[in-house]
Amino acid sequence: MGVEPLPKIEPLCLDLARLPEIGDFLKSNEYKRYCVQVGLEDLWHNAIGFAQKKRGYYSTILDHELADVEDAMIVVLNYLYKDNRSFFYKYIISLIYSCSKMGKVNLDVGDIIQDLRVISAPEKVIENVQEIANKSIINDGVPISELPREIWNSEKLNACLKQMDSSIERHEYNMTLTYAYSCLEGLFKAFINEKIPDKASEDKLNKMSGIVRDYLKEYFRSGDTEYPELVINLISTITNALSNARNGFSDSHFDREAEQWLAEFSRDCVHAIGRLLLKFIK
Repeated sequence: MGVEPLPKIEPLCLDLARLPEIGDFLKSNEYKRYCVQVGLEDLWHNAIGFAQKKRGYYSTILDHELADVEDAMIVVLNYLYKDNRSFFYKYIISLIYSCSKMGKVNLDVGDIIQDLRVISAPEKVIENVQEIANKSIINDGVPISELPREIWNSEKLNACLKQMDSSIERHEYNMTLTYAYSCLEGLFKAFINEKIPDKASEDKLNKMSGIVRDYLKEYFRSGDTEYPELVINLISTITNALSNARNGFSDSHFDREAEQWLAEFSRDCVHAIGRLLLKFIK
């Protein structure tokens, strides 16, 4: 990737670039017609030119057009995210929808949805992305109920912690809180899907933390295992605190800057809760 995405949308850009058929779609006449229809033709033309200049090399064995269109997509995403947030999300939905029509494999949008949650995308956007993926799966005859659940393990937790560490190093403390919120959300969902599937429809973070807390209490009680109840209660207490902090400081709510201590505290809390829950997730 010759063009650098904006730090906040870097995970999203990387996952969009991994969509099946994305390169072929960006090279197609269908995409060019789409750009004309929505008034992006000049921006796309300039983005291609910028990507070609940024590349700075030539090889007879590489597909430069593929590399250039993928870099140009990053240019467009950067521009729209800064200057037209509403159209930024419409553009993403259009890319995913087009790849779903062109591809011969089911779309896995789990990481993209997580990326969208991290940047506080509107819930309607996330629902549209999931709906597109569901339709691509239904068309292949696979029932939605058979979709694999999101997998959480130590590697994924460490990746989330690295994202938080990176945002702290860049002094983007609000972003750290958003990462913390998203990480807890993923952990709780994975735990509930595996241990308490009848509660899998719950999507409110605070309620999910209570479900997990109560499950662990009952788990220890049923095994006649002594445990520090106050420690288990901290799961929901800390989650509520981080949720309130995120709502008060994240970019999607108020124009206020979280302090470094709060960002670091949030990161460490997510680490502690994550390590505990992973002991119970297969």
